[in-house]
Amino acid sequence: MTDRKAMLADARFYGAKSEPIDAVELIDSHPLRNGTLEILAVTHGGVTDLYQVVVDEDGEDILGTSGAVSYVQAIVEGAVGTLHGDAPVGHAARKVEGEQSNTSLVTGSVLVKAFRRLEPGLNPDVELLSEIGHCPNVAKVHGWVTREIEGEEYTLAMIQDLVLEGRDGWELALDYAARGESFAQEARLLGRATRHVHDALKLAFPTTTADLGVSLQRHAEELAARNGDVAGVVPQAHDLYAGLPEGEVQRIHGDLHLGQVLRTAEDYVLIDFEGEPARSLEHRRLADSPLRDVAGMIRSLDYAANFGEGAPEGWAEEATEAFLVGYGIERDAVLDAYILDKALYEVVYEADHRPEWVNIPLAAVARLMG
Repeated sequence: MTDRKAMLADARFYGAKSEPIDAVELIDSHPLRNGTLEILAVTHGGVTDLYQVVVDEDGEDILGTSGAVSYVQAIVEGAVGTLHGDAPVGHAARKVEGEQSNTSLVTGSVLVKAFRRLEPGLNPDVELLSEIGHCPNVAKVHGWVTREIEGEEYTLAMIQDLVLEGRDGWELALDYAARGESFAQEARLLGRATRHVHDALKLAFPTTTADLGVSLQRHAEELAARNGDVAGVVPQAHDLYAGLPEGEVQRIHGDLHLGQVLRTAEDYVLIDFEGEPARSLEHRRLADSPLRDVAGMIRSLDYAANFGEGAPEGWAEEATEAFLVGYGIERDAVLDAYILDKALYEVVYEADHRPEWVNIPLAAVARLMG
């Protein structure tokens, strides 16, 4: 399987680029009409992850290109796995472009999301969205696909409504920034949409209280074990987290940023409820503070201001304030702690996925720590 190493190392969906791939093992496969569905066990740094790919005869992944139609047809035929619910797919399929850890295919009036890195259990994207389909700020789930692999059940794909004419929130924010135009009005609307989703999740799933400071300290230690830059600031982060109060926790989006929202003609729709890719499925399914999502969007607004050219000074700060107004809260020490936590996570994520971007969160950490 040596030919799979290079393919994975170059793939956008592969999430451990900071470490060399030690081994790739084929543990499950199924022939499709065009290509072969493969489940690969990828070992790196003493850890083994499972990945879903569709490869051609040269070992290149084609799930998002020439293999898209075959994959969609295989879902209906039961070749990918067991279909739960419906799959009202079309006869054609095309990949949704953009920075994605998974691969989404437009087919007919629905979107088929193929999960790339697999973990046993029901994917949070399916778990959460299937319970809050009534919320106008999410896309309804029609069905999902599971497959038994080595005695455990994994979620391979999800089928949900296509958000018609929805524009990627990241691209929209970059356009505003490039024109030097205020994003405040959009951010306020986005804050309101985020609050609607949190309220729906709060009604659908149990809530409880937790020691927020202890939770953030544990997360910092987990991140420090994976990245030297984070390890160097953990003692100072612990000081900032110490003394934080208990707070209400619930199920949340878990990885909210501008690339996880779509702007329709009327409102914003939140997508991709899997949680942070660097966290285990077990941790992503835990209740957490809604402030984690709020902090994620604030960090994303900072990214938008720093990524392109044209954003005037104070652009991100103005948008942040408007987002908080739309959401209905004020900035305080607890929110600042979650913003730092998100920035530390971003350092690890960028080092693994997009090393050329890592200076953005590193600069944010430096600012947040004074």
